[in-house]
Amino acid sequence: MLTHPLIASELLAKVVDQSVDGIIITDNSKPDNPTLYVNRGFENLTGYRAQEVLGKNCRYLQGKETDQPALEVIREAIKKGENCIVILRNFRKDGSLFWNEFSLSPVKDEVGKVTHFIGVLKDVTARADMLKHLRQSKLELQQANRQLSILALTDGLTGISNRRHFDEQALALLSMAQRSKTTLAVLMIDIDHFKQYNDHYGHAAGDACLIQVGKVIAGAFQRPGDCAARYGGEEFAVVSLGVSLEEMQQHAQQLREKVMALDIPHLKSKHARITVSIGVVAHTPKRENSISMLLKKADDALYAAKERGRNCVVEG
Repeated sequence: MLTHPLIASELLAKVVDQSVDGIIITDNSKPDNPTLYVNRGFENLTGYRAQEVLGKNCRYLQGKETDQPALEVIREAIKKGENCIVILRNFRKDGSLFWNEFSLSPVKDEVGKVTHFIGVLKDVTARADMLKHLRQSKLELQQANRQLSILALTDGLTGISNRRHFDEQALALLSMAQRSKTTLAVLMIDIDHFKQYNDHYGHAAGDACLIQVGKVIAGAFQRPGDCAARYGGEEFAVVSLGVSLEEMQQHAQQLREKVMALDIPHLKSKHARITVSIGVVAHTPKRENSISMLLKKADDALYAAKERGRNCVVEG
């Protein structure tokens, strides 16, 4: 069934005028593409009345944001007489921001010359806000995952590495030492008479003692090839790559002295303050060597240090 041209024209005008999206028609035959027509959707979206904008270029919608990359896309499309779709930050008459999905289409005459441009403005602020929220949520989730990863590898009391992280790092450093034929050192460190300290001073004081000692141990081993951890209870462990036995013995002695320098009172110790015993093993590991074997040797040396009266360093 054919529609009468007049009816079709009136229907088209009504459809365009009542469209929710803003529609604008500009005159490409005149300088600066002045506005010839805006529909009711444009007025509702932007807050500008038709009589305020007819004869003007619609760049007033940009506000002060005249350097948006999408504007160069529009200028290039106008220059070439082509279509384009971009997302713009635009501003209503009252100054409020809205995200505009702007599509531009050329209207050509019978010889192909562009006489007009039709622009359609779609308010996609809700979509942009949702994407922004999703991006923010993703960043927050990534940050939370990073924090959880850190917590999973950190001792909850002392804040230094936990046994799980130590085991992972020790395996990696052992592999590096075996490949590069480099010295690997392992230390087992125990706070002397810690049970008696806890019983006498209380668990809160015991926790504070562990935190202080852990901080000293972690501070003494901060190189990329080091890992210091709370291994369990009052016991700490250290693995260190590329340090000779002589250097590590000297470093361990300095560590022992630093713990004594904390001057934490311990009336149940013959030294009257907190001290540590340290077992040290350091050599270039062979292919058949394992971390458990090195830890056993360091632990045996630690036991020997306790047998010698504690507050000393013994080589395994």
